[in-house]
Amino acid sequence: MLSKHTLIAFTLARGLVKALSPYKPTQRSNPVPKFHSSSIRYRFEVYSANAIMEGTSPKAIQLRNQVQAIRNDPGSNAPIILYGPRGSGKGELAEEIVKGLPSWQTQNVHRISLDDALDFIDTILGTISHPGLLDDLAVQVNTTLILKGFQSPHVESLEKYERRGELLRALAGLIHGRSYFSMYENKTKAFLPRVVGCTQRTPDYFGENTDAIFIKVPSFESRRKDLKDIAKAKLKDFEQNFGLNDVILSKEAVQRLFDHTWGIDAEKELDSELCHGLKLLASEQKWNPFASNVLKSKHLLVNAYNEKIRTRLLYQVPFLRNLLMSPWVFGKTLRYIITPVFVVYLGLLFLGPQARDENAALTVFWAGWWPGIMLVFPFLGRIWCAVCPFMAVGDLAQDVATSLGVQLRKWPDWGRTAGPIFAFGLFYAILLWEELWDLPKNSNLSAWLLLLITSGAVVNSVTFEKRLWCRYMCPIGAMNKMFATASITEIRTWKSNCDGCTNPTCVKGESPTLDPSDTFALKGCTMGLKNNQLRDMGDCVMCMSCVKNCEREAPEFNLRPIGQDYGLPWFLPMQMQKSESLALSQVETNFWLGGIITILQGSVALHYLPKILADIGIDQTIATAPFGLDVPFALHAALATLIIAFPGMLSYAADAASVPLESLVNVWKRESTPHPAENALIVKLYESMLTDGRSITQWDLDGDGTVSDWEIEEALKLAGIPACQHELIQNVLVPQLDKETDISIWALTDRLQQLYFDIKEVERKPTYRSITAENELTTKLTFAEIFNDLDKDGDGFISKDELYAMSALGYFKKPLTKQEAADLFDGADILRLGRLNLFEFMSIMRKTVSVGIQEIGYGYLPLAWGSLTAYWLGLGMQELGLTLVRLPSTFYMPIPTGWIPRAVAGQDLIHIIQAVVMLVSFVCSVSLTQKLCSDNRIGSVRFGSHSAVQFLGTALTLYLMLSPELAISSYR
Repeated sequence: MLSKHTLIAFTLARGLVKALSPYKPTQRSNPVPKFHSSSIRYRFEVYSANAIMEGTSPKAIQLRNQVQAIRNDPGSNAPIILYGPRGSGKGELAEEIVKGLPSWQTQNVHRISLDDALDFIDTILGTISHPGLLDDLAVQVNTTLILKGFQSPHVESLEKYERRGELLRALAGLIHGRSYFSMYENKTKAFLPRVVGCTQRTPDYFGENTDAIFIKVPSFESRRKDLKDIAKAKLKDFEQNFGLNDVILSKEAVQRLFDHTWGIDAEKELDSELCHGLKLLASEQKWNPFASNVLKSKHLLVNAYNEKIRTRLLYQVPFLRNLLMSPWVFGKTLRYIITPVFVVYLGLLFLGPQARDENAALTVFWAGWWPGIMLVFPFLGRIWCAVCPFMAVGDLAQDVATSLGVQLRKWPDWGRTAGPIFAFGLFYAILLWEELWDLPKNSNLSAWLLLLITSGAVVNSVTFEKRLWCRYMCPIGAMNKMFATASITEIRTWKSNCDGCTNPTCVKGESPTLDPSDTFALKGCTMGLKNNQLRDMGDCVMCMSCVKNCEREAPEFNLRPIGQDYGLPWFLPMQMQKSESLALSQVETNFWLGGIITILQGSVALHYLPKILADIGIDQTIATAPFGLDVPFALHAALATLIIAFPGMLSYAADAASVPLESLVNVWKRESTPHPAENALIVKLYESMLTDGRSITQWDLDGDGTVSDWEIEEALKLAGIPACQHELIQNVLVPQLDKETDISIWALTDRLQQLYFDIKEVERKPTYRSITAENELTTKLTFAEIFNDLDKDGDGFISKDELYAMSALGYFKKPLTKQEAADLFDGADILRLGRLNLFEFMSIMRKTVSVGIQEIGYGYLPLAWGSLTAYWLGLGMQELGLTLVRLPSTFYMPIPTGWIPRAVAGQDLIHIIQAVVMLVSFVCSVSLTQKLCSDNRIGSVRFGSHSAVQFLGTALTLYLMLSPELAISSYR
């Protein structure tokens, strides 16, 4: 019997012991989810049959055999320990095991959750003045005690950490020696109830001399083969709560479960997602009596982070998939609509009037296409490339060539390397051509421009397979590629949905499910992409071929937050961001593509060349000098070349100046620190950790992945730092901004390394030459990923030769000599052990590798889009409404046009819209630059220099656009 004071303690605990009543296995009820208003997820307090033991993998079979062995030995009273990672279903399996124990052991079943127990240790262990729960249960042979381990390893203080250790040691004694120390009776007593425990600790923790039965419960990740059977078993338990029966799990839903990255508590997360899916299915059947009884992928994981930020249009809008499966999207449209219209359009440009105010086709080209495509980018990304008339002709030429027996070649390696350079050069030449020969006002030359790009598409199409021109060489495609990375739509495939696929029709095409007349989609991905390997949406043209070809329906068409490829939330102020919790940018950058961003900004300024010349006191007629071998035209060409290049030159100069300045500022900060003792303490702490072979991961005493103040205190004691200096060094290691929350291990590692090497740099007295000698990486891999790649033997260290191999593998932009690699190695190998761990390797990278301007240059993308959109939108609002008026003259029809409707926006409205677009794009540009700087560990000096350039560019562009003496009609 329980004592009176113990019962009072239980009442105060309110939930410490989850079940004090006798266990009744015959009265098992179905699990009912508890709804929490603060979350749309469900939490479960009971178990679902024996789902954890389901499956056909060797681990599932072994699990069932071990449980059966326990049931086959009814006379045993040995403790049973279920160990494995959190979320593997240990608690559920414990209930299943207890259900099969002999009745004489389960007349009373008690459950203790250690998360709750931490606040009521005295209630469990007792004190010298009153007995505890263990004292009351110690002699009850007919009792089973279920111990459920800690769900959260976080501990708030050293006192609680020590108390937790005391509780764990006491409970471990119940396993190891079947005894415990009674505080109340001041002696060791035998503990007779049978114990079933759930823990993340291995058997070594409990010692060797124990008769306990240990059962390893594998994680979901290690038994993915069983996930389908586990989910099916759980569905049988949950479905009746939602008024459903015999629910089937579709193949796509299983693939979605396979693909999901399960959290720490995977078993509860699976229960939650299945229950939410059943809720959606039940709701669907209420309004649609013909809905199937199949749980599909659209019902699952809608609460996962990657799902919450996306709207899956192919599921939310059911008819959309049928629409996209049509051969008119986009094959027949290209062949039977785009191509003929393009031919007629070229005819109108060649044969029609040459002036823009008389040729509707020329008006649509310059006042309609440009603003239209700029407005499409944020919504549909690079979809223009899917319906591009240049490639429509190229595809037709490719079909003709293959029908004549031409063998198309594979893509050459130079396409990826030299293609962006070619696209940049061609775009620069086109912008100069547009200015010097006044293409916007010349119909013939505009037509030749279109034919120039078309010829590139045709030549490449009849030589190489698919669309090499679009992927790497087209100047318009290069521009589209960059702006598409910020699109709010995407085509995405969850990687595991493609596991086991031996017929990748998404890439090669020829799916048997396709309409045979859809010759466009039958070719597969026109860009040669594997959708499940995309880093960003820059290369995808949204042609929907992968959606049509995949029999698994793996590719999805989604809505997402704008700029998702750059990581979110990139648009928040730095003070509201925690760098360690942000997703890094996934955009693959390129120096020459980044250069296109800058020349596009320069092209906007070039349209205001007369205004610029007037303001600086140069003859404005130079801006209109026609082609000729004379000085005015030469000056015109030189000025145009300079203005197009000016934004890029300015940003490059600002970056080049800020790189050494930032390093010098960091050194100055360490030199001028108000507490000189800080530097000595940082050096002592860092080098003592290397000497002792410790890492910051050992500071994390409670194992929660973060380091609290009390854990730092203990680490400093271990490092021999005097107590009087603890507060000083803590203030240095943990900035004031991060003091409200615990800092992650990696953020703290990063901070300590940065401080240490800044101090060492002070001692070396850096020069401008040494700072500017930094190298650049040619990979998007993290330092840790590079280290693992170099560590071929997997011993956790790299040698001097392995470091040199890093240069040979092409990781560095400027390859290192053996001597340079040796110098770097020796500089990091402080203890002269002849090897470097990850900690030391990262220090090399930190001080050797700089970030190229292209990584930051993509931060100018919103500003480039804003400048182009503001300019071309202003022109479109002024002239596009005159298209119908200019239509008769296009066909040389001498009829009056006064009766034809026209729409021309006023100057004030145009200026307001231009100002709003520019200001919003400036804010977004600064925010994105800040995000990219944060991703690449770039400091405030370099970020500030680029922000200043962006501010200057915005101010100058607005000055030119809003000048009262300039009318829209004077635009070039």
